Amino acid sequence: MSITKKTSLFAMLIMMMIVVAACGDKADNNAKSNDPAATKTTTGADAGTAKTDDTDKSGASSEDNKESDNSSKVELGTTQKGSYTNDYFGVSLKFPEAWEYQDAEGMNQLTSASSEAIAGDDEKKKKQMELSQTKTLNLLMASQYPLDGGQIGPSAMAIAEKVSLLQGIRTGEDYLKATKKFMEDSNFPYEYKDFTKETIGGKEMDLMQITTDAGDGSKITQEYYSTIIEGYAFNFIFTYLDADSKAEIDNIKKSVQFK
Repeated sequence: MSITKKTSLFAMLIMMMIVVAACGDKADNNAKSNDPAATKTTTGADAGTAKTDDTDKSGASSEDNKESDNSSKVELGTTQKGSYTNDYFGVSLKFPEAWEYQDAEGMNQLTSASSEAIAGDDEKKKKQMELSQTKTLNLLMASQYPLDGGQIGPSAMAIAEKVSLLQGIRTGEDYLKATKKFMEDSNFPYEYKDFTKETIGGKEMDLMQITTDAGDGSKITQEYYSTIIEGYAFNFIFTYLDADSKAEIDNIKKSVQFK
């Protein structure tokens, strides 16, 4: 499907910041007196580890300390032609070998670009997005077409964000509700279906499905899956446009395996 380059980039990149910005907004509202944990991702490689500098200035519980220790071992995972694996989150999947994919550095650059596009001149949004980026692991971005090619097709993403009880995020549904609120407050032109649950690769995940106009009268469907793993909201974001691209996504979902 050929649509304008601007529309294509917006539709593909906006997902990268909507999810993480939502939780940043939750943290800003619920934990203003605390310095949130910062997650630093490695860049320049599609396999590596990410270390966190978790410091709770008001005192951390033993459970929080355990999460901090675990976070020091977080892996960004390995993306290769047609596959992604991550031992820390215990997940693997396959995607078509002909698809484009981004390494961690490429995803970080795209995240920064989409952040600027979404925030515009809104300083509050800029701050919450900057906060969220420090806690976010960009794990996988695979798509049928290059992001700058003026075409939009099916895509698969994996993103994880460090969360805490202070943010009120205890389940994948909590995370998705914060995401939806951010979308609605930002007046994005989305239609929402009810939250549901679905088992993928043996793990039950919460699901939010949305649709939006592709720019030529057809619809883009995005499926947001979320669950909590080792103190992180682990998210899949799948995008498709029609029956053929949905079939591609269904095959990817069938390939997902959680240990």
